[in-house]
Amino acid sequence: MSLPVFGICVGAVLAMLVAIAAGAVLARLGFPLPSREKRIGQIDGLRGFLALSVMVHHFVVWLQMNRVTGEWAQPKANFVQQLGGSGVALFFMTTGLLFYPRILAGFRGNSWVALYISRIFRLIPMSVAAFFFVTLVVMLQTGRGLDAAFPGAALRWITAAGMPPLLGYEDPGRINAYVLWSLTYEWLFYLAVLPACALLMEWLRTRWPSWTLPFIVILVGALMRRVQHDFGFWQYLPLFGTGMLAYEAQRRPALVAWLRSRTATLASLSALLAALVVFRSPLDLAWPLLALFFFSVAAGNDFGGLFASRAALVLGECSYGIYLTHGIVLFLLFTHGARLTDLFATPFLPALLPLVALIVVLLTATTYLVVERPGMAAGRLLSNLWRSFAARRVALAAK
Repeated sequence: MSLPVFGICVGAVLAMLVAIAAGAVLARLGFPLPSREKRIGQIDGLRGFLALSVMVHHFVVWLQMNRVTGEWAQPKANFVQQLGGSGVALFFMTTGLLFYPRILAGFRGNSWVALYISRIFRLIPMSVAAFFFVTLVVMLQTGRGLDAAFPGAALRWITAAGMPPLLGYEDPGRINAYVLWSLTYEWLFYLAVLPACALLMEWLRTRWPSWTLPFIVILVGALMRRVQHDFGFWQYLPLFGTGMLAYEAQRRPALVAWLRSRTATLASLSALLAALVVFRSPLDLAWPLLALFFFSVAAGNDFGGLFASRAALVLGECSYGIYLTHGIVLFLLFTHGARLTDLFATPFLPALLPLVALIVVLLTATTYLVVERPGMAAGRLLSNLWRSFAARRVALAAK
């Protein structure tokens, strides 16, 4: 039996429409949206759709395992495989874009302690919440309580350092669809690539144009990928560099005008579709196609108003939660929801995708308000306190 690709595409479109409708309702109810001053292009409106595309990808992985192959493996259809791969690739580009101003400021232009405080309070609270949900599911699976190994395992999970066994359950990573691997690479970017690039910019900007640095990052990643095949981070480094280059592009009015044009919209959508359908990986030849689409979004192309809509902005705020928790919802559906899934023949199983999308969006809207938003507020407060303390210390030293 093969994958019901047509049914998956229909289910994915319906899931996106349901998510947009839920986002619109939440916006009308007063869900907090990001301020216009802090937005770069239409990236905030894109992020939710990236997380939802990863959700669709993992739904198909579960469908394939339960109904087709019996194995947890990459979907055989390029388009479905790329919904996950390219979704994460565009997330990495987003990280490079959003943190490139830190690089432009140079190493001495950043308060690194304040930066890492804000990152910890942005990422860790939701990571703790997601781990809490995973732990509850493990307890449901095993019937066991906490043990002596739990604190160490919990620390590794929460910091994305690994997904070790929990409470005697040997493969808990499947509960969240193994999504923490990309967070590991995000932390590597924050802790190593970001300060290294900021330090290099200190020297580079007095000799070469600033856009030289993103090209260096892309080149280093491409070269190291050839040298160290077993270190997966290097193959994704050019994606971070692409995000940096997109920031450079959106600072150039003539290029921005073209990237927002109807011609660029059609070219970007065609490039995105080709990347998803023709290739199995977001790297290599698919990479420049994805880059064109990302450049357009970063330049402010809202693609017919989709990425500028209030619904899309709500989904963007929920995107981190969607990414961390959608796998848990899918695990429960395909393991404990057999009464529901058994009602559908394999070609029609994707009809459950809209329901999954609705549950995930409502769950993550709640976790955003209860966990993420307070965490970010605490991070801003502590970061500002540290900056004030550091400023007073410098002032005293100057006296």
